Amino acid sequence: METYDIRNRNESALYEDGSLVIRELLAYFWRLRGWIVAAVIVSLTLAFFYLRTQTPAYERTTWIKLNGNEHNLSSELSLLPGMSDISGNKRLDNEVFILKSPSLMRQVVERLGLNTRYYSKEMYGLRCAEYYGNNPFAMSVATSSDKELKSVRLEFRHLAGGKFRVTGLSLNGEPVPGKKVDYAYGTPVTVGGLEFTLELRNPENMASGKKYLSTWNTPYATAGNFVKNLSISVQGKNAARTDIVLVSFTDSSPSRASDILDNLVVIFNQEARQYKAQTSLNIIDFIDSRLAEISGQLSDAEAGYKDYQSSRALVDNETQTSLAISNDMSYRDQLNDVRLQLQVLGMISDYMSETPEGSYRVLPANVGITDASLDAMIKNYNERVVGRERMVANSSESNPKVMAVNTELDISKRSIESSLSNLVGVYTLREKEIEKVLGRNRSHITAIPKQQLELQQFSRKMEVIEPLYLLLQQKREENQITMYGEADTFRVIEAAFGPDRPVAPNRRMIYLLALICGFLVCPFAERFRSFIRSKVETRHDVENVVDAPILAVLPNSVTKSYKLIPKGGYDSLSESFRMLRSTVQSIPDARVFQVTSSVLGEGKSFVAANLALSLAYVGMKVILVGMDLRKPALSKIFKYEADELKSLYGYLSGKNTDLDEIITPSGVSSHLDLLPAGMIPPNPNELLARGRHEELISQLRKRYDYIILDSTPYFPVADSSIVNKCVDATLFVVRCDYTSLKLLREIDVAAHDRINPIRNLNIVINDFNRRARKYRYGYGDGYGCKSGMEYGYGYGYGYGEKEARKRG
Repeated sequence: METYDIRNRNESALYEDGSLVIRELLAYFWRLRGWIVAAVIVSLTLAFFYLRTQTPAYERTTWIKLNGNEHNLSSELSLLPGMSDISGNKRLDNEVFILKSPSLMRQVVERLGLNTRYYSKEMYGLRCAEYYGNNPFAMSVATSSDKELKSVRLEFRHLAGGKFRVTGLSLNGEPVPGKKVDYAYGTPVTVGGLEFTLELRNPENMASGKKYLSTWNTPYATAGNFVKNLSISVQGKNAARTDIVLVSFTDSSPSRASDILDNLVVIFNQEARQYKAQTSLNIIDFIDSRLAEISGQLSDAEAGYKDYQSSRALVDNETQTSLAISNDMSYRDQLNDVRLQLQVLGMISDYMSETPEGSYRVLPANVGITDASLDAMIKNYNERVVGRERMVANSSESNPKVMAVNTELDISKRSIESSLSNLVGVYTLREKEIEKVLGRNRSHITAIPKQQLELQQFSRKMEVIEPLYLLLQQKREENQITMYGEADTFRVIEAAFGPDRPVAPNRRMIYLLALICGFLVCPFAERFRSFIRSKVETRHDVENVVDAPILAVLPNSVTKSYKLIPKGGYDSLSESFRMLRSTVQSIPDARVFQVTSSVLGEGKSFVAANLALSLAYVGMKVILVGMDLRKPALSKIFKYEADELKSLYGYLSGKNTDLDEIITPSGVSSHLDLLPAGMIPPNPNELLARGRHEELISQLRKRYDYIILDSTPYFPVADSSIVNKCVDATLFVVRCDYTSLKLLREIDVAAHDRINPIRNLNIVINDFNRRARKYRYGYGDGYGCKSGMEYGYGYGYGYGEKEARKRG
């Protein structure tokens, strides 16, 4: 059997007329108005209780600005176009990454004590009310237990007299069994291996007999949960050029959200200041160690000079010495400068060699290096070392970013070592050249008295040491000033602020969604039911598939027996058959009607009997022929016993060809006669194939105005297709909630068959439930009277019964 999708044709037909679509949609929703109202009420009620179970969430926001970002570029990067933006943006990204780190949030949790939370349990509420800042009690947990403690959930009931009763305890998510014992506030309590203390803060805010709840988590776990509610975004159209950061936090307590944001920025600045100060402290330690060594050398030189003058009573004769060593001093000064640089370079080289492999320490900077390139390289290296220490503190050595910085530091370190080696070589060559010049001028020095020469040696020694000593003292003071004058990394532009209205849950949106869902759930459920149904329900199902007129829609009734309509009846069933009679009479040149159906049980015999009776009631001469030789039903409807020979079987078999003998009065109307089927033949199809039924119908045409043939179902057997050749029109009965939608396509195919199409096909819809589908018949609501009766079927079709010769 060919499958046909009824619903697709329904949809295409629905949109043929826009106004019809609107009217049908309005009627459709109006029919479901009761269910829609109920669904809306239920959905809004569920939304109300859902909102009662949700804890409101408030958002607080703070604006901060990154300080010093415009001065954090090396000279090399600033010379390249676009590199300054990249470097500045990279620094901002690093600071934002640190700002979102759990370790920083953990310090906030520990400072504010946020890992312990307090609630009051309402008697009829669906959620707990949380305290923050005004909690009437406090809980402290001893974490020195052998068992690793991750979380604690304590429920207790407040009692009069400064006592409480533990009603529930969970450790690490597992409930701890125990008896309900009363304890005193302020005394250590051990329950289930947990030692804790409950202290009263505001007992006047606690009601006797009321339940309270306290939870405890590790600071790191609490920080991890808080970090999920923290959002950070860079403000401005060009994120690469801006240094304004928007930090937002969402929490059930607006005060706690504000405290977290404010303390987060404060702790971040403190951490950054400590890391920056560490660089200055390392430099000061290095300078102090060098000052101690140089101070001893300077003291020895000064003491030797004084002792030499005292023991020999020497006086400095500047006139003599200036003439003798004026040229010599010029080269000596140059030699001193060269040796000073060699000592500084040597100190830095020794400091680098003392650093273990794989470790990174801040190198001495600002110690008098005259080479600008080397000084810039050392400063750049120190800044990267400080940045690496901050990243390691907030992550680990195995972090990909840390490893990338290690690679950069190794490259910079090798560059510095190479520069040191080159400079030492240059200064060494220069020192040798100066010494050669001094050697050539020693002949001039021999003229100077020995005592004066020795004094000059003392002076030169002090002149070499004293500048270095003063330089180190100056650098030490500069680093101390830098350490105490360092600005905060982030400057707060706007302290934590936010609306008093919660941002979640969105009550309006939830109620709107509940309203929409409540309004649409019933129509969608109805459409889904219609989508999966497989039976005919409305006349549209038939109209959209079968290309044939629908003559009548017969309503159902409540009884389960065969029913003949009374003459002059005003119930809905009688009115429906009057309409069917009227449409049948309007068919031109149609006197012989075959009443058939798709399968058994659709009410064809019932329709045939009442149609014939309705025609007889208006004076038409009508005969009802029981053409169904397989399952005759007229005997049940008219309640008579037919003779074997006085029947259609007797005529078709040739045993009795006298029409007057085989035709029987109906006993209901004088204008209605019956030609019963008779006994059930072994093969009705072969009996009809003889063609005697055509001769019979030809003779009946001469006697009757209308001939109604109660034929077999059209598709299971071929009897109806044989009879179809000698009828004027066919009434095809379709029963609601019984006939399959797939069979409608078969009816349409049979009506357009090229060899033997159904003659003048007309549809009669039977057993239509007016109340279930809000069907209105006639010109007003409920035209006619309610019959209170129904017909029924429920029998098998074909052969196989023991009473194979049963008469009808």
